[in-house]
Amino acid sequence: MKGMILAAGKGTRLQPMTEIMPKALIDINGTNLLKRAILKFKRADIDDIIINVHHFADQIEQFLHEHDFGVNIYISDERDYLRGTGGAIKHARPYLDGDEPFFVYNVDVISNINLMDLLYLDQMSTALAVIAVRKRDTARQLCFNDYQHLLGWKNVETGESKGLEGHCYAFSGIQLIHPEFFNMMPKKDSFSIIDLYLDIAKQHTILAYDHSDGEWMDVGTPERLKKAVSLY
Repeated sequence: MKGMILAAGKGTRLQPMTEIMPKALIDINGTNLLKRAILKFKRADIDDIIINVHHFADQIEQFLHEHDFGVNIYISDERDYLRGTGGAIKHARPYLDGDEPFFVYNVDVISNINLMDLLYLDQMSTALAVIAVRKRDTARQLCFNDYQHLLGWKNVETGESKGLEGHCYAFSGIQLIHPEFFNMMPKKDSFSIIDLYLDIAKQHTILAYDHSDGEWMDVGTPERLKKAVSLY
């Protein structure tokens, strides 16, 4: 199977650390975030891994050159400019296209989620994508119906919303996408994958996988990074 690790972000919330290195190479108790994500994929028998790069891209490439993970690793180069989560996936289409769905995983996420659970759920449905979600306190929430089909989005702090409301969860930065999805992407190069999901959900199924009972952490802030060091 194929999987993509989103590792191009500037990590501005983790400055000053990210002023000298990419967020993907930040170390947590001897293992950096990129290595954790690669090993997560490897344990799920994902042997073709695409990693997008932008911020300190040379450091990421050097790290990968110095470490053999026993899988095929390809670089999706975004040195020219960042394309957003959706644009990054579109840019990597030459590596991801094919007959099978592929995983996408945010590099700053640490979780004990079983990726094969998403694949199993996908096989039991006609969804174009399965997105991991969980109950947690955050301003931005995705809304689903009783069948866990995406309906809309809302910001509980500002009151802004799009689509319909329903059962609300927070996106976990983990997703399984079918290649047919590429044909529905906009012509522009930079866009949000969540915005695209919301548009496509009007006519197609975007399915939630609720892993609220499992472990999950976004280590994109100094406070969360400090907590991760104590836990992992």
